[in-house]
Amino acid sequence: MNSVTVTIGGKDYNLRGDEEKTRRAAGEVNTVLQTLQQRMGDQSTATLSVLSALNIAEKYHDSHDQHNADMQYLMQEFSSMTEYLESIQPIDTMSASG
Repeated sequence: MNSVTVTIGGKDYNLRGDEEKTRRAAGEVNTVLQTLQQRMGDQSTATLSVLSALNIAEKYHDSHDQHNADMQYLMQEFSSMTEYLESIQPIDTMSASG
């Protein structure tokens, strides 16, 4: 693991981890934090930080739910395709094992 310095909310943090992933994650946190600061500048840094974390967690859960829905859809489609293919060309178990 590499040491990487990132800036979030104008403050530098020295972190350890995969450099590219850490920079990407820090960039997302910083973007969300800055957006909230622009909209709700009267709130404390602590409040804005918690709201940023909640926004990012919500995006994560939305993405996770969509992934699960996509996987379920694909499994249903593969099952339907398999059933269809088996119905038009039954498997000859004698020649398959032979």
